[in-house]
Amino acid sequence: MTKTILITGGTRGIGAQLVEQYLQKNYQVIATGSNPNSVGQARKLNPQVHWLVCDLSVLSDVETLANKLEAKKLDLVIHNAGVQQPRNYVSSALYEVTEQQETMINLTSPMLLTRLLFKNVQSAQGTWVFVTSGLAIAPKQSSAVYCANKAGLRVFSKSLRAQITQNNQQVRVCEAILPLVDTDMTRGRGRGKISPEQAAQEIMMGIERHEKEIRVGKTKWLMRLRRLFPNLAESVMLRA
Repeated sequence: MTKTILITGGTRGIGAQLVEQYLQKNYQVIATGSNPNSVGQARKLNPQVHWLVCDLSVLSDVETLANKLEAKKLDLVIHNAGVQQPRNYVSSALYEVTEQQETMINLTSPMLLTRLLFKNVQSAQGTWVFVTSGLAIAPKQSSAVYCANKAGLRVFSKSLRAQITQNNQQVRVCEAILPLVDTDMTRGRGRGKISPEQAAQEIMMGIERHEKEIRVGKTKWLMRLRRLFPNLAESVMLRA
């Protein structure tokens, strides 16, 4: 039987690689993009994907997306979409992305979409993946909102897993913790990035192994360092 996957933020970066790799595995892929232009370009590359325009910073778009998916049997959901806006709270600068938009995309929309798609809890199934970041564990000073959003999503995924386990639902919840990945979002920032291809491959392998925490790339070392020296990783990152 063909399996169906939903990937948010599927038009570029890690999302685009997840789309490509799950197509190769013969999944029926449903993917979202934030605007008609990005979705139009992605559709030209992969016309077999069921592309949906959804601006995850807009509440009504999230609700419309859930309504369109209500009748779908989803075997796998990857909440991948995200945005990171560096900002300085001790300056008067204006930024392209507001705190509300950043939080809606990174944190509120995956929580809301989960609730809307779980309306009929008895039939909920499959694997639900929440993509977070090593910055949820060791935040950096320049992206306070993003770090807070990903920390919140990390906690949400843990609480959701516990709720599902308590209610004996046939749903698996996992968190994919990303290191610095070479995408448009991280252009000009940091060193030692991994490719979107590698990030997507490691997420997929973690899903196949039924891992609760998929530690991608250097986040494996971050978690070990945090366990041995709880304050060191955070003190280093807060200077970044």
